[in-house]
Amino acid sequence: MSLPDFMTDPNAVLNDKDHEWRYKVVPDYSKANALYEEEKTVEHEEGSLEWLVSNLVKNWEKEMSHKVRADQIRTINKDKYRFSCNGKEWKNIDQMLELGTYNALIGDRDSYKASELDFNDSHKLFKRALRVFSWECIKVYSGPPVVAFKWRHWGLNNGDVTLETKSGTKYESVASNKVLELYGVSVAKVNDKFQIEDLEVFYDPSDSVDPLFKKAGGCPMK
Repeated sequence: MSLPDFMTDPNAVLNDKDHEWRYKVVPDYSKANALYEEEKTVEHEEGSLEWLVSNLVKNWEKEMSHKVRADQIRTINKDKYRFSCNGKEWKNIDQMLELGTYNALIGDRDSYKASELDFNDSHKLFKRALRVFSWECIKVYSGPPVVAFKWRHWGLNNGDVTLETKSGTKYESVASNKVLELYGVSVAKVNDKFQIEDLEVFYDPSDSVDPLFKKAGGCPMK
């Protein structure tokens, strides 16, 4: 069986010019790709499990963050897809497209309230605080149909951000000019077309996400 393009090219879905993209334009990943090439910690051999999983996840992120129609997201089986982070409740594709990946990954914390932020607000916060945010697959522990893998997500916190939500909460992030670095483990169940049906993510946001955001005025979020 031949592999789909999203398993062999990390930017495959950016060729979907006729799909509906969230901001009416195909996103530009040139800076994230450059950061990946410059600062990745592992080099995967073409055709290896790590290489294949890396390509799949990179395309999944592009689609989940920038496409607006579930039926155009090629990296998932939209009829079965569900997502869970740190053992919390499962979310289906419609909920994910409404929440956004950042909200689904973080949820409600002292420093960040996903319930107060819509998709666009959450992406504004992170895209402005971390002008470039890249991702790498470190190691794959098991192959299809259940794929377990370790990953690293990192970027330089070099942007000052102030944002007020519709509920009146003000978020402030003052650039630390330090690298924000996350490590985690994910388990994905894929079908015979290598489309994701279940995706579980496990990581600790307390040392990395929490310090990013404060109430306007400098006090920790409460």
